Amino acid sequence: MWAVFFSFFLAGVNFVWGLDTQTFDGEVRDFAVGDTFVYVVTDDRLYQLNHHFTNVTTREEHHFRVNILLPFIKNKTLITCGSKTCGYCEILDLNNISKSVHFEDILVGSSSRSSSIGFIVDVGTESFIMAGNSKAVNSVSCPDNKFFLVLRNTQEGQNGGTFSISDDGSTSYIDTRKKESFHFVDGFQISSYIYLFSNVPEEHNVRLTWFRGTTGKAATLKSFRGANLWCCDDMERRRLLSSSVIPSPSVPQGKVLWAGVFTGNHTLDPVNTVLAVFDISPSAEQTTDPDLCFGDCLPNKPTTKLIVLKPLMVVFKYSSMTSVLAARHNSWIIFFIGTQDGQLIKLAVDKNNKVACPRVLYKSADDLHLFPKMHLDPVDSQHVYMALRNEIMRVPVAQCSGHKGLKECWLAQDPYCGWCMSESRCSFLYDCLPPSNWISIPDDYNQQRIVSHQVEKGSSGEKITLTAKVHLNVIGTESPLFACNFAGDLCDTASPGPEFPQCYCLFSSGKLPAKGLDVSVKIRVGKAALSEKLMLTNCSDITGPPTFDLCSRCMTAGCSWNNNACSWTGSANSGPIQDICRHSQSGMNYSEPEIVSIEPSVLSFHGKNQALMTGKNLDHVVRVHMQSHISCLPNESPVWNHTDSNLTFHIPSGDKGSVSVCVVLPDGRCVGKATVTYRSSPTCTGLSPANTWASGNRRISILGSHLEFVEGVVHAGQIITTHYSSGELWYHTPPYGVEEDLPVTTSVSLRVANQTLACASQLTYHHDPQFTSFTTTRTGNDLRVTIEKKTDKFNITPSEISVLGVLGDNQYVECVMEIIETRNGTDSVICKIKNTPNVNILSLEIRIGHFTINLKPPTTSFLQVILVVITIIIIIIIIISGVVWYFYSKQRKMAALLDRQLEELECDFRNDAGQG
Repeated sequence: MWAVFFSFFLAGVNFVWGLDTQTFDGEVRDFAVGDTFVYVVTDDRLYQLNHHFTNVTTREEHHFRVNILLPFIKNKTLITCGSKTCGYCEILDLNNISKSVHFEDILVGSSSRSSSIGFIVDVGTESFIMAGNSKAVNSVSCPDNKFFLVLRNTQEGQNGGTFSISDDGSTSYIDTRKKESFHFVDGFQISSYIYLFSNVPEEHNVRLTWFRGTTGKAATLKSFRGANLWCCDDMERRRLLSSSVIPSPSVPQGKVLWAGVFTGNHTLDPVNTVLAVFDISPSAEQTTDPDLCFGDCLPNKPTTKLIVLKPLMVVFKYSSMTSVLAARHNSWIIFFIGTQDGQLIKLAVDKNNKVACPRVLYKSADDLHLFPKMHLDPVDSQHVYMALRNEIMRVPVAQCSGHKGLKECWLAQDPYCGWCMSESRCSFLYDCLPPSNWISIPDDYNQQRIVSHQVEKGSSGEKITLTAKVHLNVIGTESPLFACNFAGDLCDTASPGPEFPQCYCLFSSGKLPAKGLDVSVKIRVGKAALSEKLMLTNCSDITGPPTFDLCSRCMTAGCSWNNNACSWTGSANSGPIQDICRHSQSGMNYSEPEIVSIEPSVLSFHGKNQALMTGKNLDHVVRVHMQSHISCLPNESPVWNHTDSNLTFHIPSGDKGSVSVCVVLPDGRCVGKATVTYRSSPTCTGLSPANTWASGNRRISILGSHLEFVEGVVHAGQIITTHYSSGELWYHTPPYGVEEDLPVTTSVSLRVANQTLACASQLTYHHDPQFTSFTTTRTGNDLRVTIEKKTDKFNITPSEISVLGVLGDNQYVECVMEIIETRNGTDSVICKIKNTPNVNILSLEIRIGHFTINLKPPTTSFLQVILVVITIIIIIIIIISGVVWYFYSKQRKMAALLDRQLEELECDFRNDAGQG
């Protein structure tokens, strides 16, 4: 019988991130998400959880290891297959995994999850499992192990029964000429086409195989076609790590977009993985894959050459991506990216394929590898399910409710978040009930301000047109009210009326003073109101060398930047200021700085105070600019102590990954190039040893990870200097007043930049060690010294004790430590003074940390002599008394014996006389 039990407990909730988590006894090997439940597989257990992880059912799976986990929603069953003697499959009730529907000894896939693949496909009116086994071997003991790729039944009513591969009496399967050369990565079905992705290490290629599921198993398997995927222009990356089909309701019919994470295994490259998008739509150029065969492969390999598909675009480059999940929201494509260092990154791409700023949804403290597979919540599409080691998490895709007001909701720059007009709150689109309008960011990613403005002077120079534009996208059935109001009497009565999304103000150029003019504009969109202050400046007065700062000032004032000059003339420049002004040339004569090094260049995501940059021509640098690969918002730090060859600056906190560094000159240019890499936070899991003596200066080793980033230890409120070498971090304890036999416990924390990270354990102070006496024994030319010490809790090692023999007149000789032995509540510290045949030790100087004791040999006093003599006399008296008493007792016994014998003899004489 299966051991099935139920448990109900609350999952841990991280209120900072708003996520649900559930921890398991073993590492998560696979998981799947259905409409009602989440299913998780560890080494020997199968779990069923609701979407919030508040109800958990556990099923023991000791007799087989699950490698394929398939929720069959249409049939309300859960298909599990894995390794046993020759494979085992069981079909469970989708809503109650303790209920078994069907079980069978059969191999579906392979005995190893890494070489298996299985997913459900629809062919005509029937559903099958497309199962792959990249370690297919013809075996008499396990006949199912010979099939590289097959279609298996999912129900008993199908031809041949559950898990059968027969098709109208025949056996249909795909074979391969390259046994064990295919490593399956992913598979899915879109419409009638089935897509299978695998790595072919022998050829260093990523292979895509198509099937067309029309009628029957044989027809479907015979339809196979193939192509190689090539990535990418900057560097060849020939291995696929994870993939996801991109939902495509808004793309042309039949076009299938797909995203994959590729790597070239360039471990020294700080950006060794890329996310690329391909069009994998079936086409007339497809050819039969020469490495695959329907049925057994014949000796002669076809000469067919596979087509090569290249990416439409490379979306993202990052260090060590492990997984990807794609979703669509209106015109946006949203990618959720997992990394090897434990981050979940959200990346949005607009309708023009412009990539928005990445943002980190989750960041683990340790480098926990994200599972290659992630799932979007099938009910509300507002959560992502992911796994890290022995945890599964439900992470919100956005935090819309935390934004107050239309402007704050817009500033979140999140395609998932918009302003629900009827409820006056920031929400997901599907949480805003119709017919209410939902106002979000525009469907392109060029705008950095919710209201922008532009000024243009008419040809006569007498009139200026001020145009204010709101960058909003309105979704809904109602046509929202749109109104604008420019403060004061600036605008002429002849100004054009507002037309969403623009407002107009026509005024005389004489109303613009030389010092500029602040103009307030109030804009109403339905019930939502915006208020912005616009600073108008005479565009002709913005002059000077064509620097980045001058261009930025021109664009911010609403003027146009043309031919490296600011003007009133209208311009088509509509992109971000940074993009337009990036190529502005400087008229200032500065020697261009060169960055040689940054120390440290690798640090924790908490940052680093007082980092040192070395290089050339650094004396004119005003600040250091840092741009992360996963953030559009740069960090800048002021500099100090800067000379021509070095400067000091703070590296702020950031997200894990690489950051590009340049230095900013007074003209706004950012020059030079360097890289800083953020790693995980240091952790302190324990202390070794976990106690010390009151006088202090005991070496304490910190146990944990990423300890090279620690700047100090906070010990009972004091910041103590640490030492790091060869992966070990340690410090020496300060003294601490301790009463006799009274332990004192103190906290220990790590200091990292501006953060204090607590250790998992505390340190205990005890009174100093108690050394009582010593003896010496001559062994040849060496003198063996045995020091007695009361047993304590320190577990002192020989390396912690220093012993010197005192010879007199400030002469010392070293006693080399050998061993510490414990016997009958006493520690014996044994050391040896070598090559000293005639040495006379007056005393010992023992040092342990900051504790020092001078131990003298035992001395014999007059009182001790008297006591010894008296003791001897008493012993002699006792002995003599004993001897006298012994002989006296023996004499009395002999006299009594003689008396008795005389009496008996006398009695005998009397008896003889009487008889006579």
